[in-house]
Amino acid sequence: MVTQFMDTAAGTAVYINPAYVVTLRPDPADPDHVSIITLRNGESIRVKGEHREVAERLARAA
Repeated sequence: MVTQFMDTAAGTAVYINPAYVVTLRPDPADPDHVSIITLRNGESIRVKGEHREVAERLARAA
């Protein structure tokens, strides 16, 4: 199941399948509002949301 997030760079919705997520970490520039998701193919996406909140949403969708 995919989960919708807001891409901070493009300002558009992105849909992420939790099975493809390799790492999730807070963005060092804005750790309380932006998280960096790295996918299996090496692509990194900056999404709105604190990393614990993003992790919970991904876990619910898995």
